[in-house]
Amino acid sequence: MKLLLTSARLPHALGEIRKLGQAGHEIYATDTFRTAPGLHSREVHEAILTSAPAFETDAFIAEISEILSSRRIDMLLPCFEELFYLAKHADQLEGSADLFFSPFETLSRLHNKESFTELTRSLGVPIAKTVIAHSDAELVEAAGTFPEYFARAAFSRGGISLLTNTGPLAGAVAIAECHPTPENPWLVQEFVIGEDLCSMSIAHHGKLAAHCTYRHPLTIEHAGGIVFESIDCPEALEISRTYIEALDLHGQISFDTMQTAAGLTMIECNPRPTAAVFLMEPGELSKAIFEPDFDAPTIVPAGRREQIGIAILRDMFREPKNLPSDLRRLLDGTEDVYSQKGDRLPGLYQILSFTHILAYRHRLQTRKHSHSALMEAQFYDIAWDG
Repeated sequence: MKLLLTSARLPHALGEIRKLGQAGHEIYATDTFRTAPGLHSREVHEAILTSAPAFETDAFIAEISEILSSRRIDMLLPCFEELFYLAKHADQLEGSADLFFSPFETLSRLHNKESFTELTRSLGVPIAKTVIAHSDAELVEAAGTFPEYFARAAFSRGGISLLTNTGPLAGAVAIAECHPTPENPWLVQEFVIGEDLCSMSIAHHGKLAAHCTYRHPLTIEHAGGIVFESIDCPEALEISRTYIEALDLHGQISFDTMQTAAGLTMIECNPRPTAAVFLMEPGELSKAIFEPDFDAPTIVPAGRREQIGIAILRDMFREPKNLPSDLRRLLDGTEDVYSQKGDRLPGLYQILSFTHILAYRHRLQTRKHSHSALMEAQFYDIAWDG
């Protein structure tokens, strides 16, 4: 089948490009800049540049519509928050290809952390105690509600701008730098102690087709994961199934949870693919999307692992105490997300893609070099904030 994958810059997009290409599908990939790593995978039949969905939405939608029609694409698979622009304008795309995502209203409800918190409570899924702040004053008041708290905007992503007074990220963001609004409020939650566990599922109109739960044995600056390991977690599977069935979800859906002594506590939802893609075999991913077996969904077994080698190198230099363990990780034979045997170019373009960060700094007139700034630079022209 002919598949169109968007936002090829993201590592999980590269994972999907590779896996679905290896499964025999013809892959077309798009992004807004030429050095996006996924555009340069050997599995890409054609790499196409588009306008930025966040800044030139009408042009972006028109371009995607033209690509679907002219290349006779069978399925559109969004890989990041360009999903929301596509879903919002789905009426301009329908009929050209199978759109593998839920309606805009459903996706927005999941992505907005305020409405997602309300939904989670209504479904009986455990979630941390939460206070919503719609102004600077309300944020200060809400922060005083809990002795230990964790806060972020209703529309946020990728470990960006996390406000907390507890743990290794305490004080990384000052409360004076955070500005809630009625359109983008902040959630202040009771700090939950445990291990971060993430999951991704593939669903077809309310039926589960595949699922993977994974952990991060190593993170960068205590935020984004850079080593990914699949685990067995029936509770995470059942939580995912709860949302899928309740909302009649269609497409790829991901959840972040915290494993505590009392069980899993929900953190947030990303209604799109995530790093679990790395841990699926090509045949498993393809089957879940194109030939699902709802009576026997694909469950990724424990013990699979991939890692981002260049991020581990960065960790070695930022945290010298981690040098021995990081070096062992680099040499233990775990497959690298970007540079893989027979498909090395994405590894090179991972470095060349930093030109996109320079463009971001120029646009925002910032010189920030933090992990948060790097992540913002990855997302700024494809993010959706309501």
